Amino acid sequence: MTDLLYLHSLEACYLREFDAEVVRGQEDYVVLNRTLFYPTGGGQPTDQGRLIWDGGEARVVEVVKGREIKHHLEGELPERGTSVKGILDWDRRYSHMRMHTAQHLVSALAFDIFGVRTVGNQIRADRSHIDFYPAHFTDEDIRRLEGEANRLIDEGRPLKLYFLPREEVLKRFSDGRVDVSRLPQSVEEVRIIEIEGVDTCPCGGTHVKNLKELKGVEVLSKKSKGRDKQRLYYRLL
Repeated sequence: MTDLLYLHSLEACYLREFDAEVVRGQEDYVVLNRTLFYPTGGGQPTDQGRLIWDGGEARVVEVVKGREIKHHLEGELPERGTSVKGILDWDRRYSHMRMHTAQHLVSALAFDIFGVRTVGNQIRADRSHIDFYPAHFTDEDIRRLEGEANRLIDEGRPLKLYFLPREEVLKRFSDGRVDVSRLPQSVEEVRIIEIEGVDTCPCGGTHVKNLKELKGVEVLSKKSKGRDKQRLYYRLL
């Protein structure tokens, strides 16, 4: 099983390089014993970057999580047992960290202020969106949501990462804010991301340490996605 290094702490989300060993390779991918590369999931796109080793180099174009973590490569494949160094495309990773943290912030405020739940999201480096239900945002509502988010960003609320037993998570998140029924039965310790005084949420994504790193959020537009469902597009400053 691949050790997902970015899960361990917020500090680990900022690491840009790591050393690993190839467990096996097949066709266009390799499996490593440890990795910093985030695999596509939870609305957050895959990390990209490079693997380098003695006498070789390949580009990591996609990382996919299934029964194992597959690093799909462009270029030659290192052999099983090869020691490699992984190097992240840091600009891409950091953009996703900021956007994902902003999604937590906006989703939490939308629930607290308007009682709407997040039912989907998609993170991108330049622009992202969140789907809300049951939602009927007015332009005034959006400005209020944006203003409150930017107030908290200016305050510089810190984030924390910790783990809780599954049973405690199921009890704590019973207010509808988070759909805890989607937690895999195999997960016994749940990774929690907390924005101080704002939001506490189970999440396996990458995040920043402080809201100040977001600089500011701007809601760009809204779009109906069916009865009682609205999508908000946003970007960071």
